[in-house]
Amino acid sequence: MTTRAALYARFSTDKQSESSIDDQFRVCERLAERHEFQVVARFEDAAISGGTTRRPGYQRMLAAARRHEFDVIVAEDASRLWRAMAEQAPRLAELSDLGVQVVTHDLDTRHESAGIMGAVSGAMSEHYRAEIARRTRRGLEGLARAGKSTGGRAYGYLAARDGGTGRVEIDETQAAVVRRIFECYADGTSPRTIAATLNAEGIPSPGSTWRRSVRRKSGWLSSAIHGDPKRGTGILNNQRYIGVIAWGRSQWKRGAADSSHRHMVMLGKPIHEAHDERLRIVSDALWQRVKARQRSRMHTIGRSVRGGLRKRGGGGGRPAKYLFTGLLACGECGASFVMRNRAYYACGSYWHGRACSNAMNVSRTLVEQVLLAGLRDDLRSEAVIEEVEKRVRAAVRAQRRPPSHGKRIAELEQEVGHLVEAVASGMLRRSPTLAARLDAAEAELARLRSLQAATPLPLAVPNVRGRFLALVDRLDTVLMRDPERGREELRGILGERIVLSPDAAKGHLWAEYSMGVSPLLPGNSASADLMVAGAGFEPATFGL
Repeated sequence: MTTRAALYARFSTDKQSESSIDDQFRVCERLAERHEFQVVARFEDAAISGGTTRRPGYQRMLAAARRHEFDVIVAEDASRLWRAMAEQAPRLAELSDLGVQVVTHDLDTRHESAGIMGAVSGAMSEHYRAEIARRTRRGLEGLARAGKSTGGRAYGYLAARDGGTGRVEIDETQAAVVRRIFECYADGTSPRTIAATLNAEGIPSPGSTWRRSVRRKSGWLSSAIHGDPKRGTGILNNQRYIGVIAWGRSQWKRGAADSSHRHMVMLGKPIHEAHDERLRIVSDALWQRVKARQRSRMHTIGRSVRGGLRKRGGGGGRPAKYLFTGLLACGECGASFVMRNRAYYACGSYWHGRACSNAMNVSRTLVEQVLLAGLRDDLRSEAVIEEVEKRVRAAVRAQRRPPSHGKRIAELEQEVGHLVEAVASGMLRRSPTLAARLDAAEAELARLRSLQAATPLPLAVPNVRGRFLALVDRLDTVLMRDPERGREELRGILGERIVLSPDAAKGHLWAEYSMGVSPLLPGNSASADLMVAGAGFEPATFGL
C-alpha cells in the first residue's frame, strides 16, 4: 500500500536565504525516498517563526491533513514544524487521531519512543529560542555600557552607520522639528493639532525615510507625539533629547503559545543610564514646561475618568467595546477606523493628525446594521449553503470512515503464503498445530478482506440547510450579546479586517471583506474564501 507524503519547509527571518526552502525540500525528498513514501504535496512558509501558528503554509497543511489527503508529514527536523510545545503537543495528538504520522531526522511518530523524543526535541527547540534572546540582550547591554549604539532609531538623530563618525549624531533638520513640537505643546497646543500642522506643511514623519520591509503610508499622528510618559515612548517623553541615554527600562516578551504576540514589560529603573550632553536637543527649562503640562493634563483627565467610573457603579471598570471596533480599516491608508466619539467611526490617521485624505465619518449603528445585514444575506446565498452541506457530509463521512486494514492484510497474505509454500515443498509436515495456525490466518485474512471491500451504508445527514439558516437568523443576537466574543467570531468569518473605501464622489463608503464559513461548521474544517462581498452605505456627515 502506497504511503502518501506531504513535505513541509520553513525558515524564520527575511535575513535568511530563500534557497533554504529548496534545500530543505531536497532533504525531505531523500527522507521520503528512504522510507518509500510517495510525495503528493508540498507546503512552505518563508520568513516566519516556528513559534507562531500564523503560518499560511502550515495552516494549509493541517487543513489538508484533516481532509485525509496524505498519510505522513515529512520535514527536515521537528523545529521546522514547531518551536513551541504549546502547539507541538496538541498538534501531534490531533495528527495521531487523524492517522497522519510525522517523520523527520529527529522524530518518527511511527515508533513507540516518539512521545519521549518529541517532548525532548520540543523542549530543546523552546530552550534554543530563549537562549538566543538571552544572549542577544546580554550583548546589547555590553554595547550600552561601552557607550555604543544598541540599534533602533530615534527621530532627530542620525544612526551610527549613517553619521560618518561611527556614533549617533544629531540631525539638525529634524532637531528643529523636535524643538518646535516641544514649544508648541508647552504653549498649550494639542498633539493632534501639532500633527495636523506638520502634515499640512509636508514635513516628513518619523520613519518615513527609514528602510522598511513594509512602507508606512501615514504621516504624523498624535500618538507619535504624546506617546506614553510612563513607558517613555513618544517624542515628548524621549529623554535622549535632554542628553540622557537609558537602556533596559523595558523588555518585549513573546507569547509562550504564539511568538507573534508580543507585549512590553516595564522593568522599573533602567539597567544602565548615562548622560551625553553632545546629544542634547531640548533645554532643561523647555523639558520641565512640557512635563508640567503633562502632569496637569493627567490630573484633569484622571479625575474625569474616576468620576465616570463612580457613575457606572461598583465593578463598572472599562465599558465593553463595540462589535466592529478593531475590525474596520481605511481603504485609503490602511489605518484602523476608530471611534472618534461614542457615535461615529473615522479613519484613525485622519482623526489623529490629518495624515490621510479620507475625512469621512460613519455612524456606529449604521455600520452594525448594514454590515450584519450584508453578512446575513451572504450567508444565505445558495453557494454558501451548498458548501456548508458538502463540508458537513465530508466531516460525518470522515468520522465514520472504517479503519484501513491494508497493513495487516499484507502481513497475513505473506504469512499464509509462506506456510503454504513450506508445506507444499515438504519443508514442514502437516500437523494439527500448523493446520490451526494456517486456518486462523486464513480466517482473519478473509474477514479483513470482506471489511475492506464492504460498501459503507448511506449516511443519514441531519437537516443541515435548516439548521444553518436558523443559525444565520440568530446571528445578530448572538454577536451583540457578547461583543468581545462576537468580534472574534467575526474575525473567523470575515478575516482580520473589513476595508472601508470611499467612492470617487466621497459620498459613500464601500465595505469589502473576504468570507469563509469554517467557524460555523463542526470540527476543524478547512477554511476557504468563498467570495468577496461588499456592503455600500452612505455615512452620516459630521462636522470636523
